[in-house]
Amino acid sequence: MQKAITNLSLKRRIWIAIAMVSFIPVIVLTYYLFGYYISFWATLVLLLLVFLGWRVIFEVFSSIVRVYAQSKSTLEDIGEEAPEISDEVQSLETVINLLSDKVRTGFEELRSFTQKTEELNREVTKKVLILSAILQANDLFSKDAPAEEIIRFLGEHLRKLLEANICFCCLKEGVDGGLKTIFALGLSDQIMNDFVSQRNTDLPRQMGLVIIDVSNKAKAYQSWLQELGMTNMVIVPIIAKGRTVGMVGAGNDQVGYSFTKDELEVLNLFSQNVTLIWEHARLSSKIEELEILDHLTDLYNEKMITRRLEEEIKRASAYQRPCGLIAVEIKGYDNYQKEQGMIEAETLLKKLGHAFKKTLRPIDIAGRIGPKILGAILIESNKRCSCEVAKKVEASLKEITKDKVALSFSVAESPLDGTSAKELLNFVKSGSAE
Repeated sequence: MQKAITNLSLKRRIWIAIAMVSFIPVIVLTYYLFGYYISFWATLVLLLLVFLGWRVIFEVFSSIVRVYAQSKSTLEDIGEEAPEISDEVQSLETVINLLSDKVRTGFEELRSFTQKTEELNREVTKKVLILSAILQANDLFSKDAPAEEIIRFLGEHLRKLLEANICFCCLKEGVDGGLKTIFALGLSDQIMNDFVSQRNTDLPRQMGLVIIDVSNKAKAYQSWLQELGMTNMVIVPIIAKGRTVGMVGAGNDQVGYSFTKDELEVLNLFSQNVTLIWEHARLSSKIEELEILDHLTDLYNEKMITRRLEEEIKRASAYQRPCGLIAVEIKGYDNYQKEQGMIEAETLLKKLGHAFKKTLRPIDIAGRIGPKILGAILIESNKRCSCEVAKKVEASLKEITKDKVALSFSVAESPLDGTSAKELLNFVKSGSAE
């Protein structure tokens, strides 16, 4: 019976206890006062019920005191002092209220910490993505990938990071050239080309950041939004040596949107990387213009051979003298490279280039006029003399090739086979000369 009572709620246990110690004895006492006989066993049962009722009351209050002591101890463990109140029930209520406040505050702090952690995780993820994009771009850069390809790659990552509807970039062609669209993501090339062409004069003068969103109502640039079909847009100038050489921009059509500081920093970082790529491409172009030797064979490169051939054709024409040109194509070079590897193939090409130049006269001009074509300008040599030189060269080169690759020779003479450097070079490259 005691176990069954213990399983009941506190409120029911108190009511049962009150019934045992008050209602039942009162009922029995009323019967006794009205003259009814109360037997010994009935009295014994009555006393037992009263005892059990007081026991239940004792256990209830013991539980309350135990809860109070534990609550007070918990409050002290978290650094709070329980108020000194003589009434234990009222003190218990105060302690429980304090603990409830602490728990509520703790949950609010935990929720706030969780939100901050999520924001921090998003920021870390964004930084990792930015770093990953830059590292991949540097890898492409180290592999001599075209500048436009690297910039487009960065643009795709930029659009994902900003979650933008459109993303675009335009750069000057050279130092003094007009603006050219490098990429236009999310809108057609035609729209972007029209946008750039209409502002080819104004955009290079734009040195500052352009932001058009709910917080920045730039009336002077509202027409830009209409042309690109966006609600919000940000454009960052690409500046090199104090001059604007291009623009990078992003936009979306979200209502009530405002660009954050982090998003602007990402755009600025992208702009700086594009500036470095543009400068490198410009300097590389200048270096290529100044280079006259092929880096692999140490012979003149095709650009230098073309220039010297043009000069020799003019000189030969002025003095009524012939000018010969021979070309040696290395047949099967690509297959040899696949079978033996890049290093072995380049070693063979170097040896052939060295032997080719050594076989010629000191006044002749040797060069590399194609990926697998060697050529030489034969000063004051007609086609017959050029063919004799070609035979000597063939004998010298075959000692190196030893049937590893085949050789194909072409011979031309100015003005019989062409009156310009371009015509002679095309003639020997086509392999139509005998």
